[in-house]
Amino acid sequence: MRLRVCLVCLLLSLTLWWPTAGFAFTADKRDTLRGLTEVSVLVEYLPDDVEREGLSREHLTRDIEVRLRRAGLRVLTISEIAKSPGSPYLYVAVYPITGPSVNFNAYAIGLTLKQLVQLSRNPATELFATTWEGPTPPSSLGAPRVPDIRSRISTALERFIIDYQAVNLK
Repeated sequence: MRLRVCLVCLLLSLTLWWPTAGFAFTADKRDTLRGLTEVSVLVEYLPDDVEREGLSREHLTRDIEVRLRRAGLRVLTISEIAKSPGSPYLYVAVYPITGPSVNFNAYAIGLTLKQLVQLSRNPATELFATTWEGPTPPSSLGAPRVPDIRSRISTALERFIIDYQAVNLK
């Protein structure tokens, strides 16, 4: 039984960590932030249990927008985004990770910059693509959920701001 619990914990930690391994920051990803002056923020609907514990989309959106403004970015409204070159927006999502044999919930966090891009082989084809992706360390098992989620979003946002300033401020 103890071996099984250890195995489940190992598999869960690999599941939570593994997707973040490929999100290393390279100069080319930071370069997609060059010339960026404005961005919108879209926080996806949060899981019900997270909202019941006190984390709301509106509050999270406001916190992110304040930090972006402090970093020198203009924050766009929904009506302004369509007029902005590339229509850039930061997309924030909280995904519950559950398992049938595991009696606790963990969460994966996603913070990405999406921009309208063109295919080089067919410039008439435009689509939204992820051009920057933040680090999303695994959940701290046993940690209070809301502070842990806030902390991990804050860490990813701080990395975005550092990368943005590295290629835009002189």
